Amino acid sequence: MNYIESKMVNASGKMAKLLGTDLFLDGTGVNSSAISLDGLQQALDNGNTFTSYGGITRTDLGVVAGTNNAGINAYVNTVATFNMAALQTAYGSAWFGNEHVDLIATTQAVWNIVWNKILPQQRFLEESSDVAKCGFQSLRWNGASIVVDQYSPAGVIWGLNTKYISLYISTLPKYQFGFTGFKEAQNTDDVAGQYLFAGNLLIPAPRLMFQINGVTA
Repeated sequence: MNYIESKMVNASGKMAKLLGTDLFLDGTGVNSSAISLDGLQQALDNGNTFTSYGGITRTDLGVVAGTNNAGINAYVNTVATFNMAALQTAYGSAWFGNEHVDLIATTQAVWNIVWNKILPQQRFLEESSDVAKCGFQSLRWNGASIVVDQYSPAGVIWGLNTKYISLYISTLPKYQFGFTGFKEAQNTDDVAGQYLFAGNLLIPAPRLMFQINGVTA
């Protein structure tokens, strides 16, 4: 049994989990550390929670805090009881010209709520069988795919325009998921090594996206 190989597989899985989690958080020291990715919580805000993004103070662009879809502000709304009208409002607010949200990510619990809203609209047109084909494995709405992400914060729906999401990675090979090699600890035969990543998430057009939070039912 190659014990080292299994440890490296565990390390890569852990790295994927850390980056997948940080993707949705802020990277400012509020919900994730200041050295984490500047994630969606910081980018898709309207200035009420995170007053700056990418080194730019949102109000410096002449946009009052709390204003949706202007400057570098995204659309933000709290909807405790989910309804399709609220989702449509968020989608429409982030639609400019031919640019619109093409990916909507949320938790399994919220995905199920959306599923329950859409299912009553399903019609059974097949007449050749007495077995109804009911339900959906995937959802496509307004040209956007609605998907489940297990690392998304609870109760949040993210409306994303994937054309304006970039992940930058260091040009140094050591920080491109590189391994530093094993090093012995002092006065022991234990060894340890580091598996490294350096980079950041950048969203140049937050106003083309939205965040609906607080969904509980």
